[in-house]
Amino acid sequence: MGGMALQMRSDPELAAIVERARRRAQEADELQPADGPPNESVLEPAAREIVACWVRDGGYGHAVAEVVADDPDLADQ
Repeated sequence: MGGMALQMRSDPELAAIVERARRRAQEADELQPADGPPNESVLEPAAREIVACWVRDGGYGHAVAEVVADDPDLADQ
C-alpha cells in the first residue's frame, strides 16, 4: 500500500486527535516517510493466503482476544 492515499471521513474532533498524534509521531521520528519503501511481506504466497483466510474467517481476531484476555495490558499494544 506504499504511496496509496486513503481518504477518510470522520468528525472534526477525531480528525484533530489523529492529526495531533501524527505530528507527535513525526516529531519523535517514528513515522516512515511517505516516499519510503513499501512494506513487503516476507511470507511465501501460499503462507500469505493461509494467513488471509485466518483473518477473514475470524480466527486471528479470536486468537488476539484470547491473548488479551490473558494479559489485558496487551490490549493497547
